[in-house]
Amino acid sequence: MDQALEERRKKGRERAARYRRENPEKFRAIQKRSKDRIKNDPDRLEKLRGWQKRYREENRKSLSDGERKRRFGITPEQYAEMFQSQNGVCAICNQPETATRLGKVKALAVDHCHKSGAIRGLLCADCNTGIGKLKDDPEVLRSAARYLENLAS
Repeated sequence: MDQALEERRKKGRERAARYRRENPEKFRAIQKRSKDRIKNDPDRLEKLRGWQKRYREENRKSLSDGERKRRFGITPEQYAEMFQSQNGVCAICNQPETATRLGKVKALAVDHCHKSGAIRGLLCADCNTGIGKLKDDPEVLRSAARYLENLAS
């Protein structure tokens, strides 16, 4: 994105945040008017939801890229580089992502250490959920593997 445009957007967000902080009563009044308009006109709510849905569909990639940048500090180029280095498959099971959302295959999840924030790799939804449920603890994971191995014997 153009650096100047990004800077203008940042200043605009800061200006809006400052206004909300400095004028909480005015901001609440604006929110109340907006909610009242929607409450009094159900078609307005449907139009708003339709616009939001179309926007998300049309801007899915940039929204995902922005979310990765905000949450993990990685650029789209860095994500693409990680994806290429893993040959487009999960770092644990070596399979491509199969989980879908809204009828489309999801992107591989960015796996990271919750303590340090360090990025470890890209995982499919199943592996990402699995290690999360095992509290990212290697000993718990080894214990689960031993449990499964003992069942197989």
